[in-house]
Amino acid sequence: MTTKKIKFIAGFAVIVASLLTMIVYSSEKMSLYYLTVSELEAREIEFANTRFKLAGKVIPGTITYRDGKRTVEFEISDLIDQDPSANKRIIRYSGVVPDTFREEADVVLEGKIGPNGIFVAENMLAKCPSKYESQSYEEIKASYD
Repeated sequence: MTTKKIKFIAGFAVIVASLLTMIVYSSEKMSLYYLTVSELEAREIEFANTRFKLAGKVIPGTITYRDGKRTVEFEISDLIDQDPSANKRIIRYSGVVPDTFREEADVVLEGKIGPNGIFVAENMLAKCPSKYESQSYEEIKASYD
């Protein structure tokens, strides 16, 4: 083999190794578990030191701002509509709070369990309520009266 071919093969191998490393690293970072509060309660030990996504609904009356509104603490649950005593989780989030964040908003949080079982969120997404929810016949009739 000539020196030119050896350099080409070595360069190609370095590029392939770099691409594989980037793919493996990004797939590990992007593949986070997505859990509800009830699922987390059942598997909390498994996720003690792991980043994951947690979904639930903000429980009314639990939103508290700290540090000049830079940190917000609140509670979420996934079954609060069906069972007021359902599993709840305290959330602490420091960052820009989405405009759609409010009581009873559906939220998806990314972070991990911190001290005292508080979920420390690094990212928060508050889902928009659907503007096209269907109305019952009584609601439509009442709007014309």
